[in-house]
Amino acid sequence: MNVHSIPTGAAPAGAKQRLGPIVFAVDAAYTVPLATALRSVAENNQSAWPLDIHVIHEGIVEETKRRIFESLPANSVVIQWHPIGTLSFASGFSTRPGVSSMTFARILLPQFLPQTCDRALYLDGDILVLNALEQLWNIDLGEAVIGAVPDYWLDNVVSNGPWETGFPRVERYFNAGILLVDLAKWRNERISERSLDYLDRFPTTEYSDQDALNVACDGKWKILDRAWNFQFEPTQAIAHMALEQKPAIVHFVTNVKPWKSGSLSPNVAFYDTFRSRTRFALTRWERVQSGLKRAGSRLLARSALLRAAWSCTKSAMRAYASKSTRMNRGAKNA
Repeated sequence: MNVHSIPTGAAPAGAKQRLGPIVFAVDAAYTVPLATALRSVAENNQSAWPLDIHVIHEGIVEETKRRIFESLPANSVVIQWHPIGTLSFASGFSTRPGVSSMTFARILLPQFLPQTCDRALYLDGDILVLNALEQLWNIDLGEAVIGAVPDYWLDNVVSNGPWETGFPRVERYFNAGILLVDLAKWRNERISERSLDYLDRFPTTEYSDQDALNVACDGKWKILDRAWNFQFEPTQAIAHMALEQKPAIVHFVTNVKPWKSGSLSPNVAFYDTFRSRTRFALTRWERVQSGLKRAGSRLLARSALLRAAWSCTKSAMRAYASKSTRMNRGAKNA
């Protein structure tokens, strides 16, 4: 595979590396979450500046890379961009609705890092870092290949319940959104190859590369404290959590993402405190639009009558638009 790496920013001479590499894997649709996540990482890890950031990506153009880099405090990061074509290795694998095929890039993580790296920290794009990461980085993995947090929903179901016919079971099931990786052990255990082999055999496995990684790492991963991958439910609010209970890394795992326009997430304002300090801050009009969408969604959610009326209205509008199109075509052909 041809891996092309372009650094953005430069580490000051004599800088001592205390944390990293930190790796993300996103496509162009995740530009805003990536910039926001990076901002949260940089602000809460100033003692480790400049941070060694690697972004495996698909479709992020040079102008967008520049805006992302300019979203971060001066001298806080060095970013290396690694383009990848997911069709080259993941075209036959399926994902759940709304999940990008870039999720499979996690499997190839060691290929994008120097052989001299002995560990790496992988972070999903839909996260916020609220604390310093050095404590996580320095965790002793022992003989484990990775450190991870059990999946809040799937761990109990997969490890104790019946696994779908033909699909192997695992001892415990982790969420792959935050992974502390021992790169040497990963390579020695052939985790990438075994994960891809699993996907070749089960290309429609429900949770895609996360299933594959769980199978490849079964019995070879260390359970980390939930604070390092706090998987938020749609109704949980970060701002309402007691200070001593607030996690170090929050992970917005459902489809209720706080950066989406009109999102009903209770964490919209909290998330925006980080986004507003990037080059992708919402304009005043975008805030108004999002607020109106949110208000409308809440009304529809509370009223069956309004939902029915809105459904009828949309049907009538579609019928009218279709009729107008046919009349216009008829007039042109007359």
